[in-house]
Amino acid sequence: MGMGMGMGMGLGGRRMAAGVAAGVLVGVLAGCSSGGSEGAKGASGAASPAVTSATGGTGGTGAASASGSAVVPSASGAAPSAAGTASGGAAAGGAAAPVPSAGGATPGADLEAALLDDKVVGQVLPDARAMAGWDEEKRKVDSADHAVTCTASAPCTGKPLSGSVRFSSGDLVARFLVDTLPSRDAARSRLKETYASYPVGPFHKVDTPVLGSESQAFVGPLSAGDGVSIVVRSGTVVASVTTEGGPVDVAGARRFAAMLVKRIEQAQAGRTPDAGLGPA
Repeated sequence: MGMGMGMGMGLGGRRMAAGVAAGVLVGVLAGCSSGGSEGAKGASGAASPAVTSATGGTGGTGAASASGSAVVPSASGAAPSAAGTASGGAAAGGAAAPVPSAGGATPGADLEAALLDDKVVGQVLPDARAMAGWDEEKRKVDSADHAVTCTASAPCTGKPLSGSVRFSSGDLVARFLVDTLPSRDAARSRLKETYASYPVGPFHKVDTPVLGSESQAFVGPLSAGDGVSIVVRSGTVVASVTTEGGPVDVAGARRFAAMLVKRIEQAQAGRTPDAGLGPA
């Protein structure tokens, strides 16, 4: 959230690897495989409620985290510039100072705000404006254990949540998943679990500039063929972006992930998430 697949893997071996990977990832991608919630979809446009901090206090508007992985090639296929994809975000009181990564990039602010309101989670997930040129197919916000789907008439507040949305453009598919946790420590633990869901062999790590507080990109077999998954932790939120259905495009997937991180950080800083893809 580097290991390479054997170049000489036959068709039968490749199908077996994909089957193993699909079994491991079924929990990660379950949120996007189920039907969208109309209530949650409507809630995504509502005004941002207060955000609960990790210590139980109430602050400004919050954002949701995504733990699912989704790899999304860019519509144009062009790689974004390092400056254009670097995630921002205002630091909040008590937030840890950003630490430069080994590659020299500086991760975003490690914000403490916990995003435990389904309306905020719905706003963090990209919408039609942010994903211009893509068609939204499924959207859902539910409790972290996926036992309760949040709706306008039955909202979910004060508890960890999971949100997902899927977009398509021709044969290309992009999935965004966010998991909101009550603290940064809980988010770090969830990040490790998500990383572990990408087994060595079928998937290999790809070095890319860090996004959010920490991140990791993976390339390997997804439901529609080889794709990219970028797993990110932004403070108390764990998010994933996966793209598939076309040529493997790590730079394109990172462009989507950078947008999602920016939306998370906007919510954590008490702002209404409105970040879009920006120039390719």
